[in-house]
Amino acid sequence: MTTKLLNTLAAATTLAGIVATSGVANAASLSYTSSTNYDFTDIIDAPLSVQQFNSSLGTLKGVTIDFTGDILGNAGLENKNTTARQATVDLSSQLNLQLNNQSLLALNPEYSYSYQLAKYDGTTDYSGTSGKTLSNLTATQSATQSFTNTQFLQSFIGNGNVDFLFSALATSAVTGSGNMRSYIDTYAKAGIKVTYNYDVKPVPEPSATLGVGLIAGLCLLSQRKKSWLKVSNS
Repeated sequence: MTTKLLNTLAAATTLAGIVATSGVANAASLSYTSSTNYDFTDIIDAPLSVQQFNSSLGTLKGVTIDFTGDILGNAGLENKNTTARQATVDLSSQLNLQLNNQSLLALNPEYSYSYQLAKYDGTTDYSGTSGKTLSNLTATQSATQSFTNTQFLQSFIGNGNVDFLFSALATSAVTGSGNMRSYIDTYAKAGIKVTYNYDVKPVPEPSATLGVGLIAGLCLLSQRKKSWLKVSNS
């Protein structure tokens, strides 16, 4: 009887060991976003912050960053020539995303608009037949980059925030013939999406608990049997 009990206990132990290690790490992803509002270019040094990856969720394997930049321009044109002239507005800005003083992604959204202006109508008001006011000219550009370097990923692990820095430098201009009056205001904004790609920590299947309970029960039964034999022999 004792031999049979020990064999049963050994079999149950083996079964529980197999079940307890059957949990498999599954790949998963988690994303956070951050964005800014439009502001004048050349003075933008705006933070973009997202939550760090909580290591209790699993093991971080990689980070994917989606960076989107938008520029907006308002311009005024006035032809002061005695004949019709064409003017072109080139709206452009160099947008940059940094982390820990390191440039990660750069964008250069551009927009070009040409307009034929009649000869000077006698009034410099950026309207009428010889002038033109342009509002809300926009351009957008996006870029995506993935990172798997273990050392780099450390910046994304913790319980705080990852603080990026967004900067914008305008290179907008109005071109045309001489005697052309113009102005242009350029704004920029940006948004990021940070996706954490990780392996979920393995979770034992429910049957593992049953296996452990079976082992505990058999051990208890064995101890009671030993106690009963001692009482009987005495």
